[in-house]
Amino acid sequence: MAEVDATLRGKAWVGFPDFEQVHLISYMQLADAKAAVFLAIASGAIAYIAGHYGLGWLHEERFFGHSLLLSSTTLFLVASAAHAIAVIVPRRHRRRTGIIFYNHVVRSDSPAHYADSVLQMSEVEIFLEQMTYCHELAKTCDRKYRLLNYSLVLGIIGYAMFLALLLWR
Repeated sequence: MAEVDATLRGKAWVGFPDFEQVHLISYMQLADAKAAVFLAIASGAIAYIAGHYGLGWLHEERFFGHSLLLSSTTLFLVASAAHAIAVIVPRRHRRRTGIIFYNHVVRSDSPAHYADSVLQMSEVEIFLEQMTYCHELAKTCDRKYRLLNYSLVLGIIGYAMFLALLLWR
C-alpha cells in the first residue's frame, strides 16, 4: 500500500485539472440546459396570460382578488424567467490573467508569443494555472446553480398560482 501511495502521490494530480475542467463545464452546460427549459415554461405561461387576459385585468371593474392573483402570478413567472436568463447570459466582469484565460490569450502578440510564454512555465506553474482556472469555473458553476435554484422556486410558486388562476375561472 505504501508503494502505491507514493506512486500515486507523484502522478495522480497530473490529470486532475483536465478531469475537473470537463466535470465543471458539463455541470455548467447542464445548468444552461435546465435554465432554457425553465425559461420556456415560464415564458409559455406568461404568453398565455398576456394572450388570454391582455392588460384588461388591470382595470378596476375586475374582481380585486382575481387581479391580485393574476398580477402575482405574472410577477413570479417573470422573476423565474429573469433568473433563468441570468443563468445563460455570459458575464465578462472579471479580467483574469494567466495562460488559460481567453482574454490573456487574445492579448498575446502572436500565436508564437503565446506558445513561448507557455513553454517558459514549469509543470508546477502550469498545474497552478489549471487549478486557478478550475477554481474560476467552480465559482461560475456555483453562481449558475444558485440562480437556477431561484428560477425553479419562483417558477413553482408562479405555476401553482397559475393553476389556481386557471381553476378560478
